[in-house]
Amino acid sequence: MDDMPPDLPPPLPPPPLRADFNPDRPARSRQGRRLQRIREEVERNRTEGPAVPTWVLAAALVVIVGGFLAVVLLS
Repeated sequence: MDDMPPDLPPPLPPPPLRADFNPDRPARSRQGRRLQRIREEVERNRTEGPAVPTWVLAAALVVIVGGFLAVVLLS
């Protein structure tokens, strides 16, 4: 016969969206609630800003590493 692939059934259409569908509304499932909590935390972090300025954290790191090196090299 021909080298034609066997007849396949047509693909299923996507399920219709309901009129009350809202992607921002938390789902009722456990995974949906978890994703909603993550979205809320990310939004909080974006709007509040950092609690400590970055330069203060960098200075603290330099002091800690410098102190550690001083103890190691001077002992």
